[in-house]
Amino acid sequence: MKFVYLGYADNNKVTGIIEAASYDEALLFLYDKGIEAQKVVEASAFDEIKEKIDYLNKRFARVKLSELIVFTRQFATLFSAGVPIGVILERLSEQTVSVKLKDVVSVIKNDVNGGMSLSEAFSKHKKVFSPLYINMLRVGEESGTLDIVLDRLASILETELDTRNKIKTATRYPKMVISAIVVAFTIIITFVIPRFVSLFSHFGAQLPLPTRILIGINYVFHHYWWMVLIAVIALIFAFREYKKTEKGRYNIDKYMLKIPVIGTLVHKIYVSRMIRILGLLYKSGIAIIDALKIVSNVTGNVIAKQAVEEIGRDVEGGATISVPFLKSTFFPNVVSDMVAVGEETGRLDEMLFKAADYYDEEIDYAIKNLSSAIEPILLVFIAGMVLLLALGVFLPMWNLIHVVH
Repeated sequence: MKFVYLGYADNNKVTGIIEAASYDEALLFLYDKGIEAQKVVEASAFDEIKEKIDYLNKRFARVKLSELIVFTRQFATLFSAGVPIGVILERLSEQTVSVKLKDVVSVIKNDVNGGMSLSEAFSKHKKVFSPLYINMLRVGEESGTLDIVLDRLASILETELDTRNKIKTATRYPKMVISAIVVAFTIIITFVIPRFVSLFSHFGAQLPLPTRILIGINYVFHHYWWMVLIAVIALIFAFREYKKTEKGRYNIDKYMLKIPVIGTLVHKIYVSRMIRILGLLYKSGIAIIDALKIVSNVTGNVIAKQAVEEIGRDVEGGATISVPFLKSTFFPNVVSDMVAVGEETGRLDEMLFKAADYYDEEIDYAIKNLSSAIEPILLVFIAGMVLLLALGVFLPMWNLIHVVH
């Protein structure tokens, strides 16, 4: 028999389904697990389905960036109020809406209570917390400024979320247009074109080339859809495996920065993010060489990582930070100029923030003009699709008039 239970373990509310021969055995089992049962009833089919859905949600759910921002802000507020870390993690695990994040924070709480450092406990969950997040926590722990670091980390995440939302808004129209064209294309090759085939075969006439192309596409997708699906899955798998290799990651990251329109925007986003993080680390009292090493590990792009590593090597060799920035082909002259001014005036962190703000404005401008920038490419795609559909539909109708006469 299966029983669904509701109870408490270590003052935390828990629920689930267990197998037991009887009600009394279920209670004994829960007692042995340290669960104070409040309710134990025989599980229905609905309860079992719900448990499987909950398991799949926990297994495959992703923590949203907005949820991570709220969590980080709350962590910073409670820590600055003097609440112990163990208590903070317990409260946040109870208050967090995300099921995935709730479970992760609960595990982190147990690890921290067991003597593990905060950054070590967080580093066990790299699918939820990025290298930047973990490194910033380590910086906060070592410098004794965890509340300040968490607050700055939340600001970085908010900027990232804002950029993502702006890009989504800017690309909404192109997505709608492409989706409409794809739907129209699917309807025509599925319902319209087959009618022409049967009609022309009745008259023994040959269909025009554009129509034959559409018929061929329809035939492949209707009779060999499984091969198409396998090919798509194989390509996705091959791409992921290639991306895991050193050469593959390098080539993908390199060409990502060279894509027309998109590449320029991505480059600006990387530059803004890296110099802002560098400024935050430097302001937190981290030595510039150590700060550069941390930034190189959180870039998210191999080309950017190599650029920062090269700057770090030059600084370790005795160069002032502005010189390697000036030499770098990845960072624009605006950044190197501001770094030089900051170095001369002793306000490096302030100038790095100003450079990041400057590029944030550039990013906003680029995103606002993203739709108009990709319009020529979109128009070529739409024109090609419409032309193929128009010729595929109207040429047979025109030829049919001549065949009938």
